[in-house]
Amino acid sequence: MQWGTLAVAALGAVFGIATTLITDVVRSRRELDHRWSETKRIVYARFLVALAQAHGRMAAVAFRDQSVTVRQNIVHQAYHAYFDDPHHSDAKSVSRELAIIAPDHIYQAAIAVYDQLRLIRDMLASEPVTADSAEYQQAVQPFFAGLEVLQQLMRRDLQPPAPRRA
Repeated sequence: MQWGTLAVAALGAVFGIATTLITDVVRSRRELDHRWSETKRIVYARFLVALAQAHGRMAAVAFRDQSVTVRQNIVHQAYHAYFDDPHHSDAKSVSRELAIIAPDHIYQAAIAVYDQLRLIRDMLASEPVTADSAEYQQAVQPFFAGLEVLQQLMRRDLQPPAPRRA
């Protein structure tokens, strides 16, 4: 056997191993990016659902005719999801997950919407209102507008990066 043949075989083996390693690294990175994106999607959805459910639960109990003390208690219970249903998550606990997962601009927008929900909670707990009252509409419109902006930010964050063009 000649040295040239041996060198070409060794070079081919090195090339094959290097190509396999590069392919594995690229595949591993793609899988990691996919898992990270999926984790963010789940937390984003949980947070949006927790906010919407908390608002819905509070509104459902606050619009009943009841004493101030009873209304305060049930509105706070509805806000904090003190129910035996595991599908109701407390928005505050999911916001802590969001603090870990989300970029800062999304987290800041999320906290602003969460704070608006707290204002709605305080208003519903403190005074009797109806769904069409000016006070309630004045409190709820910024919440839903902020929720929409937050959802758009989250959607943009989850979009895959545009392919590079050479």
